[in-house]
Amino acid sequence: MTADRVYPLARPKGHKPPMERWKLEFPESQAQIHTAYIGVQRHDSSSSTSTSFQDSIEAIQTWLDTIDLHERPAVEKFEFLEGDDEPESVVWVCYWPDSLVYENCIQQLRLADIYNSIERPKAVGLWLEQFTTQVSRLETNYSGLDYLPGLAKLPGSKPVEHTLTAYWGAARDRIPDSGHDLFSRQNDEVMAPPVKIPAGLGQHLSGSNAYDNLVHIRSGQFWENCSETESFAYENTLQPTLHAGLRYLWENRTDSGAMGLRFLRNLHTNNPGAHLNSSGNGAPEPEPEPQREPAKETCAAGFFRNLSDLEKWAKRHPSHLAIFNGAIAHARTFGENRKFRTWHEVSILRRGEASFEYVNCLPRTGVISYLQLDRRDL
Repeated sequence: MTADRVYPLARPKGHKPPMERWKLEFPESQAQIHTAYIGVQRHDSSSSTSTSFQDSIEAIQTWLDTIDLHERPAVEKFEFLEGDDEPESVVWVCYWPDSLVYENCIQQLRLADIYNSIERPKAVGLWLEQFTTQVSRLETNYSGLDYLPGLAKLPGSKPVEHTLTAYWGAARDRIPDSGHDLFSRQNDEVMAPPVKIPAGLGQHLSGSNAYDNLVHIRSGQFWENCSETESFAYENTLQPTLHAGLRYLWENRTDSGAMGLRFLRNLHTNNPGAHLNSSGNGAPEPEPEPQREPAKETCAAGFFRNLSDLEKWAKRHPSHLAIFNGAIAHARTFGENRKFRTWHEVSILRRGEASFEYVNCLPRTGVISYLQLDRRDL
């Protein structure tokens, strides 16, 4: 325990982790990190909707491709599998280390303009969920050094081994500000969902978190490098427990506090369907891609009302205990030959540090049903 801590670490005396873990360190000058999730959803399976859906995807990709090389964020791209969105939705996550660059890039992403530019805009929805994380209110955890996604892709980030792992309360201990801040649960009235859930369709919704200590988590699983035996073990034993835990969170919102929580699969490339044209000006030219097996990489990403809700599920609920114990059993089974990798990043957000925008999205999308948002008709 360092001298400046008011609240002691939860780490038991003499604790020695059963396995190695790493967390990220950032340069001392890095006070903030900026994250944006961007999504496109389709509302039916007609061919005309497919065209509008693809046009929207290409518009987002063109925005990314035309950002100056030295200002481009670290980017990953996903397909939506389950949770608070619509089937077949496409999602990008972008990370920036520089505040001015982030603000400039986001200002160039005009979802309403994209919506109004496509042929059948009512057939698709577009959304943006963005937030600024104070590094002192961030924690990360990685199970290996051979695959480092998420915030680890930012220049200047450095994985360092640590012992704040494998006990209840370890995630909180890894947040620097936890030494003097309990990240208290806010008043139920302040956190209350909207009395009347917006229609979403035909609306432009926007707003920010109106209370302190909103939590964002992204938790990843990577088994691309596993042997056939280990891959089979993950997919048939551990992965089902992960799905069961997520379904508990989705089906018990009052207790879990989960909102805007999506289960996503990484796509093989950050740029399918959009390529530099022959003039090199960044305009998209569709090119067919070879069929590939689904990536063996997934993540759950979304928000919780507060850290206490997330901790209560993690520490006490059987669905998470099954995940926790299953992961330990998997590690013991495969030992030093284990190639299955897990990791996560958790941000504790102050009031107004997250903002949300939904253009013609269905009401189950993101936080629409859970946070108070301003509404205007399209």
